[in-house]
Amino acid sequence: MVGFTASRKVGESVERNRARRLMKEAFRSVSPGLMSDFAYVLVARKPIVASSVEDVRRELTRLTVQYRQP
Repeated sequence: MVGFTASRKVGESVERNRARRLMKEAFRSVSPGLMSDFAYVLVARKPIVASSVEDVRRELTRLTVQYRQP
């Protein structure tokens, strides 16, 4: 289970929607190796607006190293 959120602090609706799309795409590529019995919640912060999907994927991979399946 996964949830994506971007508050108004991230920006206008266009930026919030882009942030959610970036997180969803990055999570799709990282999720096959993650433990399935966890619930993941991704919260966008302002710097994501200037990021590419590769930047988000790299950061998400770095953050989820400890949750990889053995």
